[in-house]
Amino acid sequence: MIAAILSAILPVFLVVGLAFVVRRRFTLDAKTLSTLNIYLFIPCLVFADLSQRRLEWAVFARYAGGAVLMLLCMTALLRFVAWLRGLDGAPQSAFMMTMFMNLGNFGLPLCKFAFGDEGLALAVVVMVCGSFLQNSVGVYFAQRTHYTVSESFRRVLKLPMMYAFALALISQRTGFQLPLTAFRAIRITADAAIPIQLMILGILLAETRLDTRANVFIATAVRLCAGPVLALCLATVLGLEGLAAKVFILQMSGPVAVGMSAYGVQFDVEPRFLASVVSWSFLCSILSVSTVLLVLSKLSF
Repeated sequence: MIAAILSAILPVFLVVGLAFVVRRRFTLDAKTLSTLNIYLFIPCLVFADLSQRRLEWAVFARYAGGAVLMLLCMTALLRFVAWLRGLDGAPQSAFMMTMFMNLGNFGLPLCKFAFGDEGLALAVVVMVCGSFLQNSVGVYFAQRTHYTVSESFRRVLKLPMMYAFALALISQRTGFQLPLTAFRAIRITADAAIPIQLMILGILLAETRLDTRANVFIATAVRLCAGPVLALCLATVLGLEGLAAKVFILQMSGPVAVGMSAYGVQFDVEPRFLASVVSWSFLCSILSVSTVLLVLSKLSF
């Protein structure tokens, strides 16, 4: 089991490390990459993956409900911790953004290696639900220090990811297919989303000295410790069983999403703090996720 986990995680570390080395030798612009990621690569990834997959709507509904409940629980918990720490403004917004877990480049390969192709298919459904919230609520938290609440949500609705999600659902339900040439172009672009996110992280690591203040490790601990416990409780409440429950719990137990560091750069919201939490949670997840897998192997749903 440990070998399986390491074989899923280590390639991701290698990509981040390569970007780190390249940035040390050459000048690269992380903000340009993050702009491409938000406005081009992510929408293409959402459309390409979701439009081509047949979803079990009962499982999708439970996963969607679980993602929303996880969001609400983590929001309440992090807001309380932020209040205890005296955080406000941009630091509070950045602290709240650490609730979002890495469902794609970390969760997908891990679920595939731990649970096989069936687990991977379920993990994709969780990723779709979580990505929708990350790219809407996550962006709201990133922008709210600069705009009013209503303006922040209006700006969220301008993101192409939202419409890619809607178009993918329409395409799946109606059977409409884009011309092959157009879809291949979208697929090629979509395939760049995950490595670009990892490269952004590597560049950020090379450009900044990692923050070691208490708030970084508190946010890391909340994500990696509270996440699995809340996910286990929610899986029980939602009536998830068997493999569907295990995949949900494992996906919700991952480190902070790489996209949050990209949003920190894009919207100038504590980029060093967010890059540090992403990095530390990523490193510490080797131990925490191994523990989650061990616990899941002992549980019966």
